[in-house]
Amino acid sequence: MKRIIRFEIKQSIYWGELDLSLGQVFFTEGSIYQDWARGKLAGNLDSVRIHPPCEPKQIVGLAYNYKDLVGKRQQYDEPLLFLKTPNVVVTSASPIQIPKQSVKTWVEVELAVVIRKSVFKASYDEASDAILGVTVANDVTTQNLYSRDHHLARSKSLPSFCPLGDYLTTEVDTSNLKMTTEINGELTQNSSTSERILGEIEAIMLISKYIPLSQGDLVLTGTPAGALESIVAPGDQVRLSIEELGTLINKIELAV
Repeated sequence: MKRIIRFEIKQSIYWGELDLSLGQVFFTEGSIYQDWARGKLAGNLDSVRIHPPCEPKQIVGLAYNYKDLVGKRQQYDEPLLFLKTPNVVVTSASPIQIPKQSVKTWVEVELAVVIRKSVFKASYDEASDAILGVTVANDVTTQNLYSRDHHLARSKSLPSFCPLGDYLTTEVDTSNLKMTTEINGELTQNSSTSERILGEIEAIMLISKYIPLSQGDLVLTGTPAGALESIVAPGDQVRLSIEELGTLINKIELAV
């Protein structure tokens, strides 16, 4: 298991490898999307500025991809697809800014995948080979137009509406990872990736049937039950965690 991080030193941005046990960041040698190795020490984690671990051209998400959300049944419908615009990606150092006109805004813990190479109509092996790494994501959503705009562009694509974990984790078994959402210390989502209808490889296969995915793109693989109970307001602090993948902590602010 390795952890890939994107960071800034002296106004220059680099890819690196994070050693959590040492709390240190190392430069990488070679392309992060192909063959890379740990290089020289860049510094301690607290001495660098962390950037989101991807620069997506597009963000594609799955809706209704958790059994505990849609309800247990013999056969499950294919998950729905939605888009978020790339401007939404921020780190845990950034606040989530919700609009004044929002009727209701909620947060959703999700396992996110960063794409390593372009794929279209991918086979299982091609989809698996296209994964650079995975991280924890927050698919912030707002119901902001007379309850009519639930999964359309305005509800999903406001600035700061997709915080990402500080690093990508590679070579990790994602089949049964605990995932939680807490708002001001109160648990609102408590589930596992084992509840997914489609895992991340199958999610890439489904998406790439219709939408070509490119290097650096971001795939959100859905949220479990409890999202509609995860309503936030200015002043709240949200904490989203996925076992092995890290924790996201963001403050909620009112957009100016």
